Amino acid sequence: MKIYKKYILGEFLKPFIWCFVLFISLSWIIDLFEHLDEISKAKVPLFVLCDYYFSLTPFVFVNISPIIIILATIFTLSNLNRHNEIMAIKSIGVNLWSVIWIFLIFGFFMSIANFSVNELIKPDSYLHAVDLEEEYFKPSIDKKSNTLMNGLTLYGSHNRIFIINSYDVKRQQMHNVTISENNAHNELSAQIVAKKVQWIEGYWIFYDCIITNYEHGQIIGKPEHFKEKVILIDEKPKDIKRANLLPDLMSYWHLKKYIRRLKSSGFGAHKELVIFYNKIAFPLANFIIIFFAVPFTLTRQRSGSVFLGITMSIAVSFSYWGVNALSMSLGKIGVLNPLLSAWLTNIIFLIVGISLIESIKK
Repeated sequence: MKIYKKYILGEFLKPFIWCFVLFISLSWIIDLFEHLDEISKAKVPLFVLCDYYFSLTPFVFVNISPIIIILATIFTLSNLNRHNEIMAIKSIGVNLWSVIWIFLIFGFFMSIANFSVNELIKPDSYLHAVDLEEEYFKPSIDKKSNTLMNGLTLYGSHNRIFIINSYDVKRQQMHNVTISENNAHNELSAQIVAKKVQWIEGYWIFYDCIITNYEHGQIIGKPEHFKEKVILIDEKPKDIKRANLLPDLMSYWHLKKYIRRLKSSGFGAHKELVIFYNKIAFPLANFIIIFFAVPFTLTRQRSGSVFLGITMSIAVSFSYWGVNALSMSLGKIGVLNPLLSAWLTNIIFLIVGISLIESIKK
């Protein structure tokens, strides 16, 4: 690696580490103040608090890594530009893109890190934090509060897919439930439809249920009707309560398999497809967002203009989240194609970002 590249990378890593520590600490402090009343009333032990916030860290990292990247890039380029070091590098015949690629390559590796943390660490650590919050932060009266959850879809064990119209958290009761079970060849092998399912002493009791068996897509025998039947399934009330979280917390391959089974069972998977495609698209924000840090920072050398460039870059960066949220919402309700809704923000920002960089004198 050339000397100027090592120097720029070294200058970049310092603010990057500081921004990382700062934003993680701020996220802990903000969350602590939000839960301060609950924590003080419940007298949560210190070791539980430490466990809780360390468990939340992967979730925070996945969401804030793009803003850390752009702030570190802006700070580094502003500092280099203020001391005329960019001009000196360009004067020896180095193209500006050679400098920009240092940040882009780092952003690409951060995208890989973001994806890896999201796949391998975030799901278990976030659910662990949720469990700690439920167990230690909330008083017993809140734990028993009546919460009704609607429109749940859950991928369960033994290739089962649960479609639940509503779930009463307090009563541990499901209403209008359809459970589809697939065989090893991803073919529908059985389906259970029940008006009500109640959790009683460690078992799910199905009321007014119909069980239908299938082979190669054809019904075998007559569907069986039961007014009341105990059916052994691995899922417990806490798993049903987390059903809305699962698509976001599933791994890329797990979600892909889940979507395939939803479709083979005849259910729509528009929302899940948007989340699936976004699992690749969003981590690349760490790479794409850098295109906006460069032009606004290098166009002027005066401090006021630099400050304006930083402000504009941060505003554009936050707009990425806004456009992405809007695009994904349109995808989930079926207005946009799922693949397009997940990637539209990246496409727009990449085109605009490259155009802005090309407008700078090399």
